[in-house]
Amino acid sequence: MPSPLGHALGGIALGWLIAPRLGRGAAVAGVTYAAIGIAPDLDLLVGSHSTYTHSVGAVGLVFLVALAASRRPRVAVAIAAAWASHLALDWLGSDTSPPIGIMALWPFTREHYQSSFYVFDAVSRRYWLPDQFVWGNLRAAAKEVLILGPLAAVSYWIMKRRN
Repeated sequence: MPSPLGHALGGIALGWLIAPRLGRGAAVAGVTYAAIGIAPDLDLLVGSHSTYTHSVGAVGLVFLVALAASRRPRVAVAIAAAWASHLALDWLGSDTSPPIGIMALWPFTREHYQSSFYVFDAVSRRYWLPDQFVWGNLRAAAKEVLILGPLAAVSYWIMKRRN
């Protein structure tokens, strides 16, 4: 599954395409979309990784909260898309920790799903294994930047052309 860097780039790319500004400019929007792209992994803090926060149910809830807070449908869609980018990237990532995959279709089912076509390498949390933790994670992050960096750059270019 991608690193926070990959999730940030995914959130920025989608968010900027849909709503380039959040009333305070593109930079604030970019930081916001990056944070939202990473946010589903906060479930690591409560020991239920890749479950509820990694689902279409969470995307719907995030959309409703964003719509209530902003009262701007386009901004709410951009925020929900930034959150949904996390699900898509995790689904396309190699998962090595059971349960394998994400609980993408909750609340309809609690099944976990993972693509058989891996785009992103697994990120290790095994800090006691230096080769795997440092070099493996650096390789995974470099791959994410090579894949998602150009998408974020194109999103930025499109955003600038609109203005």
